Amino acid sequence: MSLPATAGFGRFAKKSDDYVVEMAATMQRTGKLTTAQKQERLAHILRDRQNGILRLGQSMIGPIQLQLRYQGIVRNVLLEDACTPGVPIEYDVMDDLGKAYFLHGNEGEVKITPFEGKRLRVELFRLATFPSVKKEDLYWLRSNIVEYTQDQSKQAIMRQEDSRLITLLEVAARNYRTTDTSAVPGSGSLPNEITVAGSSIQPSDLYTGVSYTDSRLLESKRLLCGPIEYRDFYQWDLNSVGWAFKDSVVAGETIVNFGEFQIGKSVIVPRGTVYLTPEPDFLGVMPVMYSLDVEENNQVEQFHKGWVLDELLGMAVINPRGIMILRKTP
Repeated sequence: MSLPATAGFGRFAKKSDDYVVEMAATMQRTGKLTTAQKQERLAHILRDRQNGILRLGQSMIGPIQLQLRYQGIVRNVLLEDACTPGVPIEYDVMDDLGKAYFLHGNEGEVKITPFEGKRLRVELFRLATFPSVKKEDLYWLRSNIVEYTQDQSKQAIMRQEDSRLITLLEVAARNYRTTDTSAVPGSGSLPNEITVAGSSIQPSDLYTGVSYTDSRLLESKRLLCGPIEYRDFYQWDLNSVGWAFKDSVVAGETIVNFGEFQIGKSVIVPRGTVYLTPEPDFLGVMPVMYSLDVEENNQVEQFHKGWVLDELLGMAVINPRGIMILRKTP
């Protein structure tokens, strides 16, 4: 028997889209400050003759940034599912064993093809990090080190999520074997991995890779690559991409799409490797029991302020037929 969602569970899962909706509703409810309200608040700060100007100047000076903020890719690849506590985490998988028979017009024989549904259970794992800051830094630094620490920790969690995703894609592509080729003739001899001849990924390589997944009745529309392979796209020949693509690159636009492909870039993707995957509905799932949670974990005797950031989730590639890996020649 499943437990109700409110039965003693303090933390619940939320999909990423739910956070966006809540933030939009909050902005709509509070609204933006009018010009008069902004002037009133600024005047209030300036009336503090002792340190008003000082605090205003400090608020405009932030820390020196050491790197770009990490953007996770896993939620664009797997289907995110917010789970209900107490309910088994299982997913339905249907057979694709449909067969048609050629029968003479005078034959009355009926051949039956049985179909079967399966239940796939996904095990959960925990991702966690334990950041801490010195107590005196809260007083010495002008920047908000608490916000910075928690943001860096959340990015570390996202990197761990994406690392798990890459491992799943590699294992799924390596272990995939077509057991029945009658439904899709010839698909059993098609590879899941292609070695690219040359030092860069070319449009023809992408078209070759996606043609194999097309033969398996799937369309691989997501493209995952590292920063070095991503820059290969900027060097493509004019005859391959056209003037509009080149003009957008020269104008400083970021390449997020090419043809039928939606491009995702991450430093977690191994160098020299590009992954082609289908839409999340045709690949796998990411059940989330509870979303990223932040709890205090102060070490008073060491004069440290600390936190515990963790989440409980799972990942599974259920249908590996749409995965295609392109590797550059070492």
